[in-house]
Amino acid sequence: MKTKTTELNQILGHYKILKPDVQLILDDEKYFSLNGDISCNRKYYTTDRSTVPPEVKFKTKMKFEPKLLVWMAVSQKGISSIYVHRSTISIKQETYLHHCIRKRLLPFTNRHHKNDNILFWPDLASSHYSKQVQEFLQANQIKFVQRQENPPNVFQARPIETIWSLLEQKVYEDAWEAKNLKQLSRRIILKAKQLDQDLVTSMILGVRKQLLKIYKKGVYSVC
Repeated sequence: MKTKTTELNQILGHYKILKPDVQLILDDEKYFSLNGDISCNRKYYTTDRSTVPPEVKFKTKMKFEPKLLVWMAVSQKGISSIYVHRSTISIKQETYLHHCIRKRLLPFTNRHHKNDNILFWPDLASSHYSKQVQEFLQANQIKFVQRQENPPNVFQARPIETIWSLLEQKVYEDAWEAKNLKQLSRRIILKAKQLDQDLVTSMILGVRKQLLKIYKKGVYSVC
């Protein structure tokens, strides 16, 4: 088990390698369901229970609701093409390497960061650090945060978490619900293109400052 001192040292080390001239690229995965799980469109308020429509009062929820696992990468220059994983299991290393890294991350870096000094900060999922993935990144000169240097439990410094929330709000705005996974997939891809790029850029550029603040004052200082 990692100690708090070890985690703080990782955060400081990450801050040091993320120099001002380095352009950061982050990736992550998130589940989306047909009707959404965010609080802003899952509540119904009333002062008289007798007036609540039956479809609201007695709405059922499947034990294993259909869902999609969505992957994306972001940087200060844009958002990669979205990969929608139509499976109930997590993304395995072969899928991650082929569909996320080879088909999406590499074209994204070539298009937006051809001559930039980049640093890829992947999520800590085991598939992201498989031998095949690391070898591919090295072969294509994509510098990435080593697993032992990747600080856990600092989602506050990873703006992609906030970007997911923004995308989720757009997908399910006005209590929208998908009739099937195909419709949900199309909407996720559409809404991802509508994200405010200026806001995304601002959040990515603020990562270095956030890391230093977390190191000095703790994770709750950036909440």
